[in-house]
Amino acid sequence: MSFRVRTHLLGRFYLVLALAGVTVYTGLSTGFGLFFRLLWILGLTAVASFVWTWLGVAWLEITVDRRTRRAHVGETVEERITVRNKGRLPKPLLEIDDLTDLPGYSSGLVTSLPSGGSRIWRTAIPARKRGVYFLGPVRAVSADVFGLFRRERRFGDSDSLVIYPRVHDVTGFQIPTAHLSGYNTTRRRSHDLTPHAASVREYTFGDSISRVHWNSTARLGKLMSKEFDLDRSGDIWILVDLHRDVQAGELDESTDEYAVSIAASLARRYLDSGLPVGLVAYGDKRYFLTPEAGSAQFDRILEFLAMTKAEGTVHLSDVLAAEETVLAYNAALVVITPSHRSDWPMALRELTRRRVRIAVTLIDGNSFGGYFDTTATLPALEASGIPVYMVRRGDHIPAALSHTHVRPASEPAAAGAERASS
Repeated sequence: MSFRVRTHLLGRFYLVLALAGVTVYTGLSTGFGLFFRLLWILGLTAVASFVWTWLGVAWLEITVDRRTRRAHVGETVEERITVRNKGRLPKPLLEIDDLTDLPGYSSGLVTSLPSGGSRIWRTAIPARKRGVYFLGPVRAVSADVFGLFRRERRFGDSDSLVIYPRVHDVTGFQIPTAHLSGYNTTRRRSHDLTPHAASVREYTFGDSISRVHWNSTARLGKLMSKEFDLDRSGDIWILVDLHRDVQAGELDESTDEYAVSIAASLARRYLDSGLPVGLVAYGDKRYFLTPEAGSAQFDRILEFLAMTKAEGTVHLSDVLAAEETVLAYNAALVVITPSHRSDWPMALRELTRRRVRIAVTLIDGNSFGGYFDTTATLPALEASGIPVYMVRRGDHIPAALSHTHVRPASEPAAAGAERASS
């Protein structure tokens, strides 16, 4: 057990000192014994208060059982705190608090303990913000009835807690090869090894042994080689806009929390389909993962998204310019942003000319209490033929990502373009 003990002098103690000084001065000036008896009372009160607070945290034992070390937003963080009084004197007033930086988390308790008594309580608090946090140590505080002194002890060490983004089942979201603009329905064969085998053919001289399809070879009695599908071998990139000036909302009802949740959900959707997925996010720093397939990549993406903070200083258009070299021909890009700026749709238009297939998930900042109209970017995106998925606060994410945005019939394209330009 490790602990720290600190004694705090409160404002009332200084008031007592001032009162004692006035009493001494008045007693010496007047010669009345009453003032000297008052001085003795003040002194005894200060000593008794100090001893009270010291005994209040003496002979304490506090243990913590933290059952949650990793969780997703929306899940609960559970722990059990046990406080025991191992002394012979009762503890009439104790404040017990688990120190943590987890947003919205509070396990403070005011309790009393009899001689040799104990108290156990459990907490289950919902995780409302992704990130890496610390739980502990536990602080026990004792104060006297006059509020002159305050003494505390700290028990235990700090434990880390990782909160991952919420992950939704977005099977309704169309993968780029089946929906995004620029897709060629005619499959082309590749001599390169890719994650997706399209068919098998007879083995020819020069084929690598890794291309041999052994099940077909055993069934047909001759060597058969795998033939790979180039169209489905393109990388999938997920770009999350975490610039601090375009965010709105708080905790789990914020644009950045929705953005990372959508990114995690789409990553699982693509990886479950066997596609290689990469991640780009400019928040408090640059987070970058090269495209890979498999469950291990999903774990890495979750770790990166959990660490991101919406404190970016690089605008989305500049991010696209900086990362355009990694977007090769036949790659697919999904942009997740609440940005209202007009420059990034133009940057996406340039990428479409390079045959990069693009989709945008637009998070409506106004619905989160933001000051800017995110939907002003819709006309430019629609003019470029880029499909847009619109998400607003309170939306059911799987439902919102199951269909692209359709402009209301009452709002013609020309009006939308005029609103965007203004």
